[in-house]
Amino acid sequence: MKLPVILLFSTLSLLCAREITFSEIKQSALDHSQRLTLRFIDVKIEEARLDSIYSTLYPQLSLGYSGEYNHNLDPSVSGSISVGDATINSTVPYEHSVSLRLNYELYHFGTTMKQIEVGEKEIAVKRLEQCSEEVKLYRELLEHYSRAQKAQSEKSFKSRMLTLRQELYNLKQRLHAAGKESRVSVGDEAIRLIDLERDIERSTMEFEENIIALSQKSHIDLSSTDTQLLPLEVNSATPADFSFFHTPQARSYEEKIAQKQSEISMLNHSQLPVISLYSSYYLYGSDQDNFSRGFEDIRANSWNAGVSLRWALFEGFKYNSESERLKLELSRIREESELAKREFDYETRTRHEKLNRLSMLTKNETEALNETASKLTMTQRLRVQGEADAVSEVSVKLESLERELTLESEKIQHAYEAEALKLQHRGVDQCRK
Repeated sequence: MKLPVILLFSTLSLLCAREITFSEIKQSALDHSQRLTLRFIDVKIEEARLDSIYSTLYPQLSLGYSGEYNHNLDPSVSGSISVGDATINSTVPYEHSVSLRLNYELYHFGTTMKQIEVGEKEIAVKRLEQCSEEVKLYRELLEHYSRAQKAQSEKSFKSRMLTLRQELYNLKQRLHAAGKESRVSVGDEAIRLIDLERDIERSTMEFEENIIALSQKSHIDLSSTDTQLLPLEVNSATPADFSFFHTPQARSYEEKIAQKQSEISMLNHSQLPVISLYSSYYLYGSDQDNFSRGFEDIRANSWNAGVSLRWALFEGFKYNSESERLKLELSRIREESELAKREFDYETRTRHEKLNRLSMLTKNETEALNETASKLTMTQRLRVQGEADAVSEVSVKLESLERELTLESEKIQHAYEAEALKLQHRGVDQCRK
């Protein structure tokens, strides 16, 4: 009585199961994934960094104040004398100064614009990485969804097969009692029952593990006891003219190469002079005896304006080492891009061949299943006529279920490969903006 009760509860749970599609899981993951949120924040960080680079195009204005006490050790010296960076103080002990300084880089041979160009490329790279992360997440979801489907299907079919195996075992026990079946045959049937129960437990465990993974990645609370995964929808085909260069990964490599070329150009321009405009307005106050009165004495003192030129003639071979590093990094990105293209082409070809083979296997298995159905009909007719026994009929039913399970697994695998191929050929325009 135990087995029918288990099957009854399994049937009721399927009838009351929550049906869910792969599209629903994908959409929920897109809306709630923290991984995608982190990539989105990375884009915002680079946009803020670019705004910081743009600020260098504007004049720099600063206000400075100094209040100090000077003690002159040489009474013969009066006033202030500057020699290089050293200043010899005046005889006035309490001094105050306020300065307003303006500095504006007039010309730097396009170095700042190259920095902006590098920043814009970095934003583009981060957006493409966000797109690639989205595709990666969908692939993980697809993998778990397909495994859960297979486990769900296997558990369902093998539960039905377990019922037939139990019936076959009982028949052989009766035949053994009547002396028409060997003890070895009955023992083999008992072992097959145990193997089926073990397979059902493994399928249950596999289903639960993948349902938990789908729940975690999609942020949908899925239960392993009342969730029914619907078949994958694979109606649309991939475009025939789609190539590696349409993928987010390829576009990311293109942006990285352009970015590295801009960095090399920026380094070359950094070796040229920098022409700047500067201007300062000074206010000065002093007092012989009191610090506060010196501050109250502050008044306009002088102003200046000028043009400066700064040219780094020698930096300890820093330019040579930086130039070599950037060229090697550029060469590495190009090699990575070529490797990714070869892997993309290989994976595309492999998936197409798998789909063709699975289509042939599905066709052959369908034909075999039809033949098994005819065989079952014939066996049932012969049994009515007394020319076949119950053991033969149950054996053919088991064979039919095994073929149905194989066919179902091949269909799930075919749908998985087709959907994986679509994800592989997912263009940048299909990613979330």
